[in-house]
Amino acid sequence: MTSKCLLVPFVLAALTLSTTFSLQPDQQQKVLLVSFDGFRWDYLYKVPTPHFHYVMKHGVHVKQVTNIFITKTYPNHYTLVTGLFAESHGIVANDMFDPILNKSFSLDHMNIYDSDFWEEATPIWITNQRAGHASGAAMWPGADVRIHKSFPTHYMPYNESVSFEDRVAKIIEWFTSKEPINLGLLYWEDPDDMGHHLGPESPLMGPVISDIDNKLGYLIQRLKKAKLWNNLNLIITSDHGMTQCSEERVIELDQYLDKDHYTLIDQSPVAAILPKEGKFDEVYEALAHAHPNLTVYKKEEIPGRWHYRYNSRIQPIIAVADKGWYILQNKSEDFMLGNHGYDNALAEMHPIFLAQGPAFRKNFTKEAMNSTDLYPLLCHLLNITTMPHNGSFRNVQDLLSSVTPSQIPYTQSTTLLLGSVRPEEYEQEEAYPYFIGVALGSIIVLVFSVIFIKHLIRSQIPALQDMQAEISQPLLQA
Repeated sequence: MTSKCLLVPFVLAALTLSTTFSLQPDQQQKVLLVSFDGFRWDYLYKVPTPHFHYVMKHGVHVKQVTNIFITKTYPNHYTLVTGLFAESHGIVANDMFDPILNKSFSLDHMNIYDSDFWEEATPIWITNQRAGHASGAAMWPGADVRIHKSFPTHYMPYNESVSFEDRVAKIIEWFTSKEPINLGLLYWEDPDDMGHHLGPESPLMGPVISDIDNKLGYLIQRLKKAKLWNNLNLIITSDHGMTQCSEERVIELDQYLDKDHYTLIDQSPVAAILPKEGKFDEVYEALAHAHPNLTVYKKEEIPGRWHYRYNSRIQPIIAVADKGWYILQNKSEDFMLGNHGYDNALAEMHPIFLAQGPAFRKNFTKEAMNSTDLYPLLCHLLNITTMPHNGSFRNVQDLLSSVTPSQIPYTQSTTLLLGSVRPEEYEQEEAYPYFIGVALGSIIVLVFSVIFIKHLIRSQIPALQDMQAEISQPLLQA
């Protein structure tokens, strides 16, 4: 009986050591999805980005993320949280007209809060809450809209003047409250804003990218301070990239069309054109061969690979500019040196994807994924049932630590930006508790092993003495 009792602490000590080496996450995992608007995939290499590279070293990185057409902010952010193409989720552009509802939607005028535009899909925060969990969104596009009679459990009404630090503070507060969220969504407007203003190839974009890297460093620090870093899955992505434009590459619609014959619903680089009644053929023929860098489609002829045909909000005619070309009605309108919205096959339109956390592999690089694949991945992490979607979990399951194909080595950038936190400090921060735990676990196992063996030997001594006494007795005679 005494031997069995001694086995109990021995087993407990062994379990302590095993959990030190392998901290298995709870089934109810925490996920933080972060979007830096307009962060093109190769911004990671234009200037030193040590904090992004720190996440890459300790997590996963996907080189090529194919987003959806059109490569604009609202369509792609809704895709990230629904897994649907624009024609399926209904947010087909930043500016739309619905002929059935006879309503308009405009990002420029912040006329975006009409629930009818959003309810062709169900965003993940609603699915998460229907499963009994809590969600929190800090400025995520669409999260402050009442969709299917619901908001996120916690959300910040959109206000671009709210600092990144204040947004992070809210996210941390929600994750650490008495009734914590398991899903957080965090949005920041740059580098998109400055990419439009400067153009992605401008040397002045260097400091902008460095600032985003420092913001990521700040987020990592706050997560560590709140003791969330080791048990939260952090996903960093974006909606689209950016390409350089020039005033020498402008297509002026007034040169080819009479303004009275159509309404321009959405502008560059995909002009959504609604011809006036009886003017369809005239408008189409006028544009069809108007400019060598403009491709014009009737709605039913839009290429299938764009999945941009079957929705009433997609206009009867769309005119798509070639990369770097800009569509204006006339040159008196505003022009931007950087733009997006172009063909989603163009590398310049592709965003980033990084992830780190207990569910993800470490130092792993994957070649490609689709932005629609994020949604089933999120649902898997949150252990909730997906709604119908256009993504593929199978396409991204190799990012998870439970799948172990051969890893691709990765070399971390070691250049440090002025004022940023040294990534090595993160490693030391994580390493100390780990090695202390291993050392203590080893000592506990060693001590209890010695006690157990000594007790086992002592308990066997009387039995050995009895055995010797029996051997010394003469055998019974037959």
